[in-house]
Amino acid sequence: MPVVNQNTSESHPDTFFPDQTFYRACINGDLDQVERFLAEGVNVNAVMTYGFTALMLASKNGNKAIVERLINAGANLDAACSTGATALFFAAQENNIDCLKLLISAGADLNARAKDGVTPLFTAAQKNNTECVKLLINAGADLNAARITDSATPLLAAAAKGNIDCVKLLINAGADIEARTEDGATPLFIAAQKNNTECVKLLINAGADLNAARITDGATPLLAAAAKGNIDCVKLLINAVIDLNARTKNSVTPLYVAAQEGHTDCVELLINAGADLNARNKNSATPLYIAAQEGHTDCVELLINAGADLNAARTSDGATPLSIAVAMGNTDCVEALIRAEAK
Repeated sequence: MPVVNQNTSESHPDTFFPDQTFYRACINGDLDQVERFLAEGVNVNAVMTYGFTALMLASKNGNKAIVERLINAGANLDAACSTGATALFFAAQENNIDCLKLLISAGADLNARAKDGVTPLFTAAQKNNTECVKLLINAGADLNAARITDSATPLLAAAAKGNIDCVKLLINAGADIEARTEDGATPLFIAAQKNNTECVKLLINAGADLNAARITDGATPLLAAAAKGNIDCVKLLINAVIDLNARTKNSVTPLYVAAQEGHTDCVELLINAGADLNARNKNSATPLYIAAQEGHTDCVELLINAGADLNAARTSDGATPLSIAVAMGNTDCVEALIRAEAK
């Protein structure tokens, strides 16, 4: 148990600074002990080490009756601990719904931020505390308040974790579906990258920009899904009529990156959808070239059978798919290319 901070100022001259028994009672839900301390004139707003108050401890531990009693005794609703978290923040974080209801009704700040900029709604959405998310939305919490460290919003946090119900609630409440992290990733990008298929579906149906590229490198949601081999997300995005050949800043396409990573199912899907078989990156390497270089024989065969240019050479050194496969010792790729009469 943290030691009591004796430097705390007291809000009333006739109150006394509590000992650890009071705080322990708030943690353990011992209402009788709390009542005894209150009757004796305890300072309900005194703080412990790290800035914890009795109300924070009771809220964090889901002790509804004590939260209610402390509120009625004049506890500071918006006192913040050393991390910037308030009693309402802890209730949302720990999914203590009844405590959250009490604090909202009492007028606690819905948008009080921790030091990293995280709000109660953000932490509830991130932890999939659906009822808390619903309560906070209905109470008027800021839907788009972003974390300082990376500009992520509650919707981005929920999409990253695959918290379907929270994503649905936030979308329906009007959260910005095109909000971006510091590096320019949208909720759709994050959901596709993390293989959170149902979240991808919700965001597509909500009208999210299918081709919104990450600012740092120009990667699209389709490329993010293809790079990770997230086949169901790739299917959804293709069916939503996305740009199959959108390029990154290095001119890499979804087909190229799928071939590079050896994601055969994604390569096949993209080929069948009509992706450019011979799209070159900034070094003029094609999907066939990179598949041969990396030794992904199944991808090589798919690209050959689809009609990819067997002899497309990289401009920097003139290397072809066959020559790079030989150089890398990728025997199966070499054999497949020779059978196809590559040079």
